[in-house]
Parts: sequence; C-alpha cells; structure tokens
Amino acid sequence: FPDATFDLVLCQLGLQFFPDRSSALREMFRVLVPDGRLALSVFSAIERTPAAKALVDALDRHLGPDASATKRSEHSLADTDELYRLVAGAGFRQVTIHTTTQNIRFPSSKEYVRLQLAATPQAGLVSGMDAGHRDAVIAAI
Repeated sequence: FPDATFDLVLCQLGLQFFPDRSSALREMFRVLVPDGRLALSVFSAIERTPAAKALVDALDRHLGPDASATKRSEHSLADTDELYRLVAGAGFRQVTIHTTTQNIRFPSSKEYVRLQLAATPQAGLVSGMDAGHRDAVIAAI
C-alpha cells in the first residue's frame, strides 16, 4: 500500500507470528496517516490462560515433546515491556497497553480440544491420523 493510506491498522492475534516483528510494525506505521492509530491484540502469558495451559501440557504428554510449540507461540508477546519497546521502536507515540480478561465458553472440554485440533494451526498434529485414532487422541487430551 502507498504511504499514509489508512486511518487505522488492526492486527488481531497476529503480530506474534511475524518472523520480523519490528519490520511488520514499521510497515504498519508507514501505511498510517499522520496521527493514525494502531490497534493490536496479543494473548497474555499462557500461565494466565488456564485452558490453553492445560491443552499444551496435554498435547506434549499425548503427542510428544514440543507438540505444543505452535500453541505456546500464540503467547510469545505476553511481556508488556517487550511489546511496548517494539511498538514505540517502530515510531508509534502515545503507546498504551491494556490487559483485558475475557471468558470463552465451550460446550465441553472435549469440544474445545476438538476445535483446537481441527480449526487452528494445531490441526497438523492429527491431520494424518485415521478418524478413530484422532478421536481417541482428542478424548485422551
């Protein structure tokens, strides 16, 4: 996009996956008009997210060491000081960080696991399994 194209850039739960976060933020800054706004959303520490923490522990236990690496990476920008330094370092001013706690409900823990292993990057962990084996792994997790 050309310089100064947007009034707002929204990056929801994505910044942690960019291989070069600083470059990504500089690009976001470049496409914003002067006094444009950036809204970022990142996950908190996995230890503050009980369902995700239980899931990663179970993934490693049932599918092998480091099976949870992708899920854990979702929480890799939980340090607010690091996040502040990255955003301010890209040229943004008046940086504020707010922590928001939200509850997400699923019909059951099994449904949460099934969704995580079907519709997220973790799906690759079970994609090669036959349906019966996959269902057994989901039930165990």
